[in-house]
Amino acid sequence: MTDPKKLQKELSLWIIRLNTDDPIERSQAQLEFEHWQRQHPEYHDQFDKISRFSDELKQLQETHRIHSQTLQQSLKHTQQSQQQLKKAFGRGILGIGFIGLFSILTYHYFPYAYYTADYKTATGSMQSFVLKDGSKITLGAKSAIKLHFNSQIRQVELVQGEIYVDVAKDKHRPFIVQSKQADYKALGTQFIVHQNRENSSISMLHSSVEASTKQVNQRQRVHAGEKVQADAHGFGLIQPIAIQSTEFAWQHNQILADNLALPDLLERLNRQHNVYFIYRASVLESFKVNGVIDAQQDVEQTLSLIKAQYPQLNIQKIGRHVFIIQLES
Repeated sequence: MTDPKKLQKELSLWIIRLNTDDPIERSQAQLEFEHWQRQHPEYHDQFDKISRFSDELKQLQETHRIHSQTLQQSLKHTQQSQQQLKKAFGRGILGIGFIGLFSILTYHYFPYAYYTADYKTATGSMQSFVLKDGSKITLGAKSAIKLHFNSQIRQVELVQGEIYVDVAKDKHRPFIVQSKQADYKALGTQFIVHQNRENSSISMLHSSVEASTKQVNQRQRVHAGEKVQADAHGFGLIQPIAIQSTEFAWQHNQILADNLALPDLLERLNRQHNVYFIYRASVLESFKVNGVIDAQQDVEQTLSLIKAQYPQLNIQKIGRHVFIIQLES
């Protein structure tokens, strides 16, 4: 029986090849894929998933703004730098080399939940929408939401990224923003929710929200001029925020880093730039960043500032789009 991890790598490679920008290569890949299908009828269910996912990629390629050529260029440079990668992460993690990085980039940068969201933004792009209930929202770069509206409730699931909400009044249907760690029930109008890797946070700009965590049973009222973070262990301490500065930062693509974990900062930067960061989150988690960061400035300039603050970090660039971030050996 095929190793599930090996199968996942093969499927990742097929997804990329079947969606290459070159029509000749794409046609050849389709022929080879059909032959592979005939050889492996036991994977019939997986074939259907690949077909559906490939259709999503074709329909949303312009929205996402990451083309297969970008991946191929980065992977070509990566293949030429095998020893550098192995030194950085060890043979056990990236010894799979070229195909392994295909898997990493495919599953991290082509998330299925993003493609199936009701509203989404592209890399580096903010966009405002008016929902059917009259509420106004703005999604940050590379952000996505799913709506669950009915006659009793209005739920907005924050799939990834960040959202600014100006809630329309409806006394019969509460308005709730759902993150992975907490639900935020609006008792007022304006607030911002950020979804990070392991936590979410809300910055209250007007009135208040009732927040409740999912992993543990905690409730917290958050008022205008306050911010709180939720993770698997519950809520952190409520912190004061400057409302005008917070709104200004949102409007001008600035990151107000307040003891922000480096992996979370890298994730936010990735939503602004067509680049790929390779790192071990557990290694970088202890590195905290503070200050105001222009998310749209050249990413290498931002990384240089981080390097200046933490000289023990080794930041290597591979090709035009891939950065490896690790501790100096």
